[in-house]
Amino acid sequence: MEAQTAAPAPANTATPPAIPRFSWQYINNSTGWLGIVLAICGGGPPAYYYGLGWGVAFVVLAVGSLCLLLTFAMRHASGEHRLLKLLVATQVAAVAIWMADAIALFATNTATGWVYAITVCCSWSIHIIFSGQRDLKTTLATLSVCCLPMLGFMLWAAWTGLPVWAAVCGTISSVAMFFSIAASAQTSNKNTLDLHKALSEAAATRERLEFAIQSAGDGYFEIDLATMLYTPNPALARGLGFDPGPKTMDTLRDRVHPEDHESVFGSLDKAVSGETRGWKQDVRIRVAIGGYRWMQLRAQIVDANAAQGRKLIGTVVDLTAWKTLEAELRAAKDAAEASSKAKSEFLANMSHEIRTPLNGVLGMAQALEHDDLSSAQREKVAIILDSGKSLMALLNDVLDLSKIEAGKLEIAPVPGDFLHTMKRTRQLFQAQADDKGLDLMVRYDSRFPQRLAYDPVRVRQCVSNLLSNAVKFTAKGHVEVAISARPIEGKTHMVSVEVSDSGIGMNEEAIGRLFSVFTQADNSTTRRFGGSGLGLSISRQLARMMGGDIVVASREGKGSTFTLTFKADEAEPVAAPAPQVEAATPSAAKRSLRGARVLLTDDNAINRQVIKLFLAPQGCEIQEATNGKEALDKIATQPFDIVLLDVHMPVMDGKEAIQRIRAASQPWSKIPVIALTADAMSGDREKYLALGMTDYVSKPVDQRELMVKMHQVLGLESPAAAPAAKTGT
Repeated sequence: MEAQTAAPAPANTATPPAIPRFSWQYINNSTGWLGIVLAICGGGPPAYYYGLGWGVAFVVLAVGSLCLLLTFAMRHASGEHRLLKLLVATQVAAVAIWMADAIALFATNTATGWVYAITVCCSWSIHIIFSGQRDLKTTLATLSVCCLPMLGFMLWAAWTGLPVWAAVCGTISSVAMFFSIAASAQTSNKNTLDLHKALSEAAATRERLEFAIQSAGDGYFEIDLATMLYTPNPALARGLGFDPGPKTMDTLRDRVHPEDHESVFGSLDKAVSGETRGWKQDVRIRVAIGGYRWMQLRAQIVDANAAQGRKLIGTVVDLTAWKTLEAELRAAKDAAEASSKAKSEFLANMSHEIRTPLNGVLGMAQALEHDDLSSAQREKVAIILDSGKSLMALLNDVLDLSKIEAGKLEIAPVPGDFLHTMKRTRQLFQAQADDKGLDLMVRYDSRFPQRLAYDPVRVRQCVSNLLSNAVKFTAKGHVEVAISARPIEGKTHMVSVEVSDSGIGMNEEAIGRLFSVFTQADNSTTRRFGGSGLGLSISRQLARMMGGDIVVASREGKGSTFTLTFKADEAEPVAAPAPQVEAATPSAAKRSLRGARVLLTDDNAINRQVIKLFLAPQGCEIQEATNGKEALDKIATQPFDIVLLDVHMPVMDGKEAIQRIRAASQPWSKIPVIALTADAMSGDREKYLALGMTDYVSKPVDQRELMVKMHQVLGLESPAAAPAAKTGT
């Protein structure tokens, strides 16, 4: 049944009418009429034994006390709690009137009178015991009014009609019966109180349960598994726009989305058969106004009891808003991923397109640098190289930033001598520091570990950036590098590289902007010293990826101190190399590329020209191919020592060509192949090595790097005299 809640009365509503002092409705009920009949009939015996006047007097007193008792009881139940004492007094008076009648009947000294007297006392005792009176003291007091006359009757009968020994037994029995009645009254009172308490708690629990269900969800329902009737609670029915009340399974089936029928009713069938006791699922429910809402359904079987059969109880939570938000978030995520993918593809394509012409510029400048030039011409070539390398540095910074943002840049620790790495990094900036008259010093803790596992490329990138800035922004004085390490757990150390200078310094506002991308201390810094403002931001992100950070302390005009920290594990020392027997074969003893047969494969004529200029001083025998198919044809017909293979070419690209080379069942399938490509994104090197390339060189090609790689893959000694690339600022 749907509960109805009365609306609260307005603040200015008049005071409710007082409870009437007497109303015919107090008596006009089954209890009143039954009591009146008993009182009138109860006046018969006293009228018979003592005359009509005594009978009428009893009836008047009994009916009057009954009317007062019912009136006080109804008024007390309606809220007049002050009438409790008067109610109890009236009840005692009513009992006393009947007990006076019982005493009078017992005094007739007739068997019939005695039966009536005992019956009156016993009936009132039973009535009082089971009347539901909650106050035990009042119950026992009222009970004593009818029990004491009965006890007196029994004792008088025992001592007047029985011998002494039997009278004693009768007395004990009578007193015991009296206390037994009192104990029964106490037990009944306790059971009544417990029952009322249990009912109150059950009602409160039900109310709390319904409140919790309403608060936790949008409604609940039950399905009677015997009749298979579905009954939503009023809130759920109203929320869906339907009338409350039991519904058939056909109605429920009509409200569930057709695509969800199998899952919902399949689970219901399992519950009916006993295969499962409950389940949870998301389901679409039709609403009265049209359309469907997403609901989360939780259902549980409740076993049969004495009052009810097996039921399935379920709660429903409206998930429509969540599902809408989830769909929007998924769409936003897909759009963001598509945007990130488009950005990565754009950067990869731009990197490839920029590196290809830049390879021609820098390649020709490197080749020109070794010609017989005048000092003015050599200076111009040096400017071309420095500018090209600055452009390359900017391109690499943008790519690094993109890799970090896309989560594709990985840290690859390898065992190595960290102090040696730092010495080589310092050498890159020594000439620049000497040109400015700066003291470039490196000091380190004597307890610094000999070997650490770290990523030398990323550490060198961070330190180079800090040293480059320190030298760039210091006009006079010094630049100092302090290296230390402290153990933090097990063999793991926190390495610290502190780069301090006596340069221009910064104020607090400039420091706050320092690590933002494309930002320098201020615009004047960019104009005076150049730079994109990417280096420090990338370096800090790299440091954090390595478990550390980059922090700065600076005073304007007093210099700056940048501290790079990162985690590195202590590595095992290098074992002493085993004695090697000098190779006896001519190829193993070979020290240069002179006479090496090289197949140069690239569709871009400028790129081929650059590589030929690089290799010309080495005395190599060079043949050219413009695509992978031409390269395969030449490899199959002529012997070559090494293949330099571009990746992106028409007809057949380098990826297909290397796969065909490695898959061929020919002696030349093992030929060394170096990939020459403008693909320089994270993972490109590993991707091409996995395809079968022997090594990888990215464009723009550095002459020294190419020479080193060719010597390595051919098993030759390192090129001691190969021209070294100059370091740009």
